[in-house]
Amino acid sequence: MKKILGLTLGIMTALGGFVDLGQIVFTMQAGALFGYALLWIIILGLAAITIYMEMCGRIAAVAGEPVFAIVRTQLPKRLGLFTLVASNLLNLLTCAAELGAIAIVLHLFTGWNERLLILGAAILIGAFVWRFKFQWIERVFGLSGLLMAVFAVSAWKLGPDWNQFAAGFIPNTAVGKHSLVLYGYFAVGIFSAMLMEYEVHFYSSGAIEEDWKTEDLGENFAVASLGSTLGAVLTVGLLVLGALVFLPRSIVPNALSTTVMPAALPTGPMTLRLALIGILACVGGAAIETALSGSYNICQFYNLRWGKALKPQQTPVFTFIWIGMLILATLIALSGIEPLSLINFSIIFGMVVMPFTYYPILRVSGDPAILGEHANGRLYDIVGWIFFVLIVIAAVAAIPLAVITNGGKP
Repeated sequence: MKKILGLTLGIMTALGGFVDLGQIVFTMQAGALFGYALLWIIILGLAAITIYMEMCGRIAAVAGEPVFAIVRTQLPKRLGLFTLVASNLLNLLTCAAELGAIAIVLHLFTGWNERLLILGAAILIGAFVWRFKFQWIERVFGLSGLLMAVFAVSAWKLGPDWNQFAAGFIPNTAVGKHSLVLYGYFAVGIFSAMLMEYEVHFYSSGAIEEDWKTEDLGENFAVASLGSTLGAVLTVGLLVLGALVFLPRSIVPNALSTTVMPAALPTGPMTLRLALIGILACVGGAAIETALSGSYNICQFYNLRWGKALKPQQTPVFTFIWIGMLILATLIALSGIEPLSLINFSIIFGMVVMPFTYYPILRVSGDPAILGEHANGRLYDIVGWIFFVLIVIAAVAAIPLAVITNGGKP
């Protein structure tokens, strides 16, 4: 039972990273514009995040080092500090967007004022993180997020064209009436959303919170692969719904409330309610991941005491930072900036700074001097470098694609 519950770390990490506000709307937009043509990028992203999550979990289990401890040791001091600042800015903006998304979902349930709901959501999340240990956080949000499966079920029930569906897993340039540049923008965006840095920050910190050791390497592989696969399946379901519901009607969904509706088409209002609860768990989990990741990152970089396993009084800096992240994110969310504007910027900005997070992970995971017999094998190392090259290419292309397409507008 303990091993099964341990999978909730991967589930929460994957759902909070893969199926947050940005991925839900962004992926449905991709389906609405290009049908099944971008399914292949989901598989590419799945392979990349599975490998890198497994690597950072293995580093945590064998060497006891989380991501920002190795960023500190593997990058030059100024570059490491830049990575810390950029990553935490990304965490802050993403947390603010997720708080806004929580308010949107709660507004759909209650009709209450969204700003009051943002404030209430932040207080509840803060109280929950303060009161409960790491294991309960991951279990509650990881297991609740499984309700997002209704999107995949709805996509299956609506009956996609399975030949076209299968063809979508093969990269192609058949983009219909839209430009290749717009196609590239959405490909980079989906890839970026699946590898958002806070996923590996949170995952490696969670491995240390749960005190993983060398004997837990099998669990690490299972958690990384199964959690990521689940997130990818749900992402596929979102894209298919976009292709089935919005593409034939020439609608590009631009609001979270719009993207929820396809879940209700096959089975009615009850499915819609389940979908909303699932979204609430995923965006709530993402808000917690990003707030905690900001605190993890700073404490790890400066070698300060951290961890939810300890009482708040025992980790004053760690506690002060995650509370501060949550307060700042709340203020940004209350400012009136649209959550989708924040998350779209985060996706592209995240792609630009992504190499500086994944390079140290790749270097350390392949170093026998640090991991001994548990270092990457030759083939595994080659695959890791191939994905790193793709990450760098996407990082270089992200801003030009965003500028040329005016942020993905058809």
